[in-house]
Amino acid sequence: MLNLLEVSEMRVKLKGLETQVSSGELSLFERCEIEDAILELKEHLGQFDRAKWDDSGECINCSG
Repeated sequence: MLNLLEVSEMRVKLKGLETQVSSGELSLFERCEIEDAILELKEHLGQFDRAKWDDSGECINCSG
């Protein structure tokens, strides 16, 4: 399971990759590779979001 620091790093990396794709400076091959990396990061982040709630509705990764 991912921790909050890893999730934060993934979100920063995702934002950087999305910026590269939107710049229009990539070749088709580079763009495809980066879009694959974006999809993989989004999948990991989605898994984290789905797993952060336990059966009682309480956030298991939240401090407090």
